[in-house]
Amino acid sequence: MACRYFEGDNHTKAYALYRPTYPESVYDAILKYCHQSSGLGETELELAVDVGCGSGQSTLPLGKYFKKVIGLDVSPEQIKYAPTNMSNVSFQVGPSEDLRFLKNDTVDLITVAQALHWMDLDKFYPEVERTLKPGGVFVAYGYGDNIYDIPDAGALERQFYVGTLNGYWDPKRHHLDDLYARFSLPFPGWKRDDSHVIYKEMTVDEYIGYLSTWSGWQNFLKDNPDTDALDQLKRNLKKIYEEDLGEHFMRVKWPVFMLMGSKPR
Repeated sequence: MACRYFEGDNHTKAYALYRPTYPESVYDAILKYCHQSSGLGETELELAVDVGCGSGQSTLPLGKYFKKVIGLDVSPEQIKYAPTNMSNVSFQVGPSEDLRFLKNDTVDLITVAQALHWMDLDKFYPEVERTLKPGGVFVAYGYGDNIYDIPDAGALERQFYVGTLNGYWDPKRHHLDDLYARFSLPFPGWKRDDSHVIYKEMTVDEYIGYLSTWSGWQNFLKDNPDTDALDQLKRNLKKIYEEDLGEHFMRVKWPVFMLMGSKPR
């Protein structure tokens, strides 16, 4: 991958623990698109490859639908925390732009969740086109900035995002802010689906754990190792939810975007 984040041991533990997971509707949409594009039945989908898989949150659900699933990530630390409880799902370390371990025209589905903006597309897209079967599907998807149930809490997070972390975000991060509006896929007739949403109830401590996985925060920590900015945000959020409202959980949602295309048959 052209950019490398999420690799420290503590960071990868937090990533596996706190990052939101996608609703089942996302995988239903992927599966439906695979059947429509390939003409294959439910038991005929053989190989899916999840590129930039991290610790496997987006990889494991594919194991229910494909005979074999491979998760690929450039970070050995992320792969170390990938799950190992499905016999047809395996993980390996490698850059997204190098898929030489896959033969031509052999893959039914390639997915990239929340990672396409880090990749060198001039190198990656030709590998996608080479390895997919005719009718095979490529899906890039992810989620934007979370939306709060309490506006005052959202204002605090926004100040942290654009104020405290100003200058510490990689310039490519803006692609998540605009939900990949500037991306296109290398196949004719590709489509966009913005109908899905991640909903999650989290304690304030869990939510702060999620914020700690942000690449901007990790960059900020390198220059400010003694900062209490995240602890201060936690105290302020607990005052809103636990003290003022008597709530034990925050209700958070993330807008999901999906770009789906298929190799011509």
